[in-house]
Amino acid sequence: MKQIVMLPLDERPCNYDYPKMMPNADYSLLIPPKTLMGDKKRPGDMEGIKNWLLENIDGADCCILSLDTLIYGGIVPSRLHEEKVEVLLERAKTVELLREKNPKMKFYVFQLIMRCPDYSLSDEEPDYYDFSGRDLHLYGRYTHLEQTGSLTETDKQDFNRIKEILPSEVLEDFIGRRKKNLQVLIENLRYVKDGTVDFFIVPQDDAAVYGFTSMDQILVRKYLKENFLHMKTAMYPSADDTGLILLGRAVSELNGGRPRIYVHYASTKAESVVPWFEDRPLGETIKYHILSVGGQQVYSLPEADIVLAVNMGSEMLNVSDGGYVKAYDVERNLAEFTAFIRYALEQKKIVSIGDVAGCNGSDGELLHLLQKEDLLLKIHAYAGWNTSSNTLGTTICQAVLYYFGRDEWGRKSFLLHRYYEDMGYMGYVRKYIIDNVLPGMGLNNFRVDGKKGKVAKMIRKELIKYMTENFPELAAEVETVEIEQPWNRMFETDVKLKIKK
Repeated sequence: MKQIVMLPLDERPCNYDYPKMMPNADYSLLIPPKTLMGDKKRPGDMEGIKNWLLENIDGADCCILSLDTLIYGGIVPSRLHEEKVEVLLERAKTVELLREKNPKMKFYVFQLIMRCPDYSLSDEEPDYYDFSGRDLHLYGRYTHLEQTGSLTETDKQDFNRIKEILPSEVLEDFIGRRKKNLQVLIENLRYVKDGTVDFFIVPQDDAAVYGFTSMDQILVRKYLKENFLHMKTAMYPSADDTGLILLGRAVSELNGGRPRIYVHYASTKAESVVPWFEDRPLGETIKYHILSVGGQQVYSLPEADIVLAVNMGSEMLNVSDGGYVKAYDVERNLAEFTAFIRYALEQKKIVSIGDVAGCNGSDGELLHLLQKEDLLLKIHAYAGWNTSSNTLGTTICQAVLYYFGRDEWGRKSFLLHRYYEDMGYMGYVRKYIIDNVLPGMGLNNFRVDGKKGKVAKMIRKELIKYMTENFPELAAEVETVEIEQPWNRMFETDVKLKIKK
């Protein structure tokens, strides 16, 4: 049995638990104990993590390493630290020590470009983001537009307004940390240039076409192009799914295979849609996902091992938006999409669904249609959570691991987990609790009463009720449901299911 050592991006279930929940493909997965990981803004035990890696790397067939965890202690601490560049680069040298201890293993790493959200909220950012977050985002956007000669007169006026009101110490702190992180990232790319690591992903968290992240991307891409690292690196919108994609790559390469993946869209225009929080057309991001997982995109069904069915309209909109009917009912064909899924299954293809019609939850219309056609438990992989890329990385990993391992129990178990979390919680229960429960408790979306408090108990109750009433065939497969709120908020949940034998 192959052995894979993984250092996740942080301690949330999507990064820490999902890799362990995937269908088994004849490998063992070693992940540091949770006691070494951080807790949201509290960094992980970086010295302890380093020692754990060095103690466990001997004999590993592959190492998957989050450099953000190794260097900063996690994704959120990477946005908050006060360290000098020299200290950060010294921490990164653990990469060299790991390679020295195990020269034969496959070695994959990833390190994020720091994000700049377009809202004012300090939940995952420095405290000053509560009052300056939106202005910082616009400052970056206008700076980028100015550099490209695309700044309008209206933009100029607003840029001048922001320059006047944005505190200099806030701008200095934010830009200073970005420069440090970017310098460390570019320095670390030498590890793929000199062969210390085999593949390096640079995920863009909450990306946009213009702004700080996009400007940083230009400088990173310059290094990649100058050194012709196109085939050993990937840079695309991603974050919490990157570890899963690299897990799929590890299994692909350790098994000497290259899964052939055919992509089918619910709309002829879907491939060109730029999803929310991303900076490029959906089809281009999917190409990176497939290459990064160790696969090959193919363009006909007969030659495919895996079908990636992508649910997207001609735009990404909310149901309440004026153009929703045109984008989702006129220019998307769910009947054909569902019929194709059934046909691909009949052709003995592995079918994976990327439900990216919206952000942060399943498309209920699609799932109820799959339910009517008795397909929910016949497909092999599904995801519909958070950003488009988070969804795609999750469902592609699940499909690839099933392709190599044919683990039916793991396939069904993770499918049920995704339906309970993506449809049950994100699609319905979360909003219900936020609107009807939290106000009466003096709580809100970003502050509940602990990981296992009264809110978690109410979420569990409503989730069981919703799934039993709306998806009884799925609920019949589940023996128990347990819930935690890992970051003491409503954005994500930790669903633990016990599946009936």
